[in-house]
Amino acid sequence: MQFTRRAVHPCACAAPLLAVAALLALSVPVAAEGANAGAGGNAGNQACLVQQNAGRDANAACDQEQNPDRTGRSDITVMTRNVYLGADLGPALEASTLPEAIDAAGVIWREVHRTNFPERAVPLARELKRSRADLIGLQEVALWRQQIPSDLGAPPSGVGRPATQVRYDFLALLQRELRRIGANYRVVKVQNEFDAELPVDRDGSDATGTLFGADLDARLTMRDVILAKQGGGVTTGATDGAHFKTRFVATVGGVPIPADRGWISTEARIGTGGPRFRFVNTHLEAFGDPRIREAQARELFAPGGPLRTRKQRVLVGDLNSGTAARHNIHGRDRLAYRALLGFGMTDNGAIHSCCYSNLFDPSEVFDHTVDHVMTKPPLRTRRAYITGDDRSQRTPSGLWPSDHGGVVSELQLRQR
Repeated sequence: MQFTRRAVHPCACAAPLLAVAALLALSVPVAAEGANAGAGGNAGNQACLVQQNAGRDANAACDQEQNPDRTGRSDITVMTRNVYLGADLGPALEASTLPEAIDAAGVIWREVHRTNFPERAVPLARELKRSRADLIGLQEVALWRQQIPSDLGAPPSGVGRPATQVRYDFLALLQRELRRIGANYRVVKVQNEFDAELPVDRDGSDATGTLFGADLDARLTMRDVILAKQGGGVTTGATDGAHFKTRFVATVGGVPIPADRGWISTEARIGTGGPRFRFVNTHLEAFGDPRIREAQARELFAPGGPLRTRKQRVLVGDLNSGTAARHNIHGRDRLAYRALLGFGMTDNGAIHSCCYSNLFDPSEVFDHTVDHVMTKPPLRTRRAYITGDDRSQRTPSGLWPSDHGGVVSELQLRQR
């Protein structure tokens, strides 16, 4: 999502549910600085299907069965794609009382329906197929659930039982569309991030529903996902993932709600005898003090973090950060990206990928970058480009596929 929803000029992408959720998931741009954003390795750099895994697990057997050996080759294509949770969560973050939070949740709930993910999944699936990416990192893969009638939500924001009736499962909808068009991608890893629930005034009337007009409870679970192309030549093995220790804590209707974010990874290699590498997908915090985002970036390369390895590393994700010169990110929003550059990560992505404030406005353009592909050691970028900015790919009702663009990078791994 875009930032006007969030806070900075970045993007308001991903967060918790309705009011409560609203806060979290959005993705706001951050900015990493480094006059050499992308410098480090940039000088030469710029230029099965339903299988799910949780925790550490091995997918090598499935992959090796279906993927041909590409020994002797060293090229891979990766993609990062924020699919947009469906609404700006800002109204919930601004609610100071329970009645205001319930009204804000109603605004968010109506926007989720209006931005119609089942329809947006069609051009998104086409993007993924056209990219021919070996590995894809997805963010804001929302799971929206509801409960009717409302029992005033579930803890920590409410007192009732958690909603379980699925209204929109973004991952299932996207997988269905991928299957329909013959795009053979399987799920390597899924991790739940922020999970929150609020009572919703669906019709804007206090005369209906329960307390303060609550007609139902809506629950948002944010998820990060890694997809792998079947038969593409890249095999995957053990997976991992964790939540960041440093978290943003939102206050919705007077109730503090911690926002979980994190990272997921998979071990990978080209064929059965080619170069090995670790693929990491993350979505850094969009709200609050930019130093929260910076601390999360540092956790990625701290001892025990996914970037702390001697293997070749490919990091993709919505970092809500970047540099001023290349990514049009300013002030303290540059801190997270600057920390990654300081660790030795280099920029292998493209510009610009963020953000549309109105998915129905055909005149919107991307003017800054928060979605990145980074590597260590520096890898050569054969090609990098943005998706989701072609007006011809808008849906029949006039929707852009997402408030973000995708970033696709064709990389050359080092032979070892």
